[in-house]
Amino acid sequence: MAFSIPTAHISILIAFLAALSLAQATPTASSTSTSATSTTTATANIYPGTTKWEYVGCQNETTLMNNTNGLRALNSGVSESLELMTVDTCLTYCAGGNYAFAGLEYTKECYCSQLLSALSAKLPDSKCNLPCAGNSSQVCGGSLALTVYKAKASKEGTGITVRQPISSSVLALGIALGVLLCLA
Repeated sequence: MAFSIPTAHISILIAFLAALSLAQATPTASSTSTSATSTTTATANIYPGTTKWEYVGCQNETTLMNNTNGLRALNSGVSESLELMTVDTCLTYCAGGNYAFAGLEYTKECYCSQLLSALSAKLPDSKCNLPCAGNSSQVCGGSLALTVYKAKASKEGTGITVRQPISSSVLALGIALGVLLCLA
């Protein structure tokens, strides 16, 4: 015996899921000053971006999270570690490969990728509190925290948003739909 779900119900469910996903995926960007501590006390500020790059926010690194197998928040791209790292150096490096995202971590590490992991959560800007090795007035991430920038004109970056993990309500709705389909 075949069971079918009316088309109207499926359309409503799809519209609901799309609206819920869009509401959860909308990033907020802010630019604040952060006091950073190193071997010497310096004031480092979050670099707001350039005409080609916009600041997305401070994001957590995912290497130590369960079930990630050590994958980074900005994975499947390239990276560079320089003793003279600055935000401009990293953005220029990532722009050269047409990457959609650039991230700086732990004073001198630069990561470029087309995607930002959905497991990476937005952190308060105060968690990205380490000055760049090459310019102590700029913030270059933190410990397991990335200062993330997105290319404004990148085709790869178009439509890509900083995504948060799926909420429990969306997961429950998906399970309920799966159970309904299994009853068919």
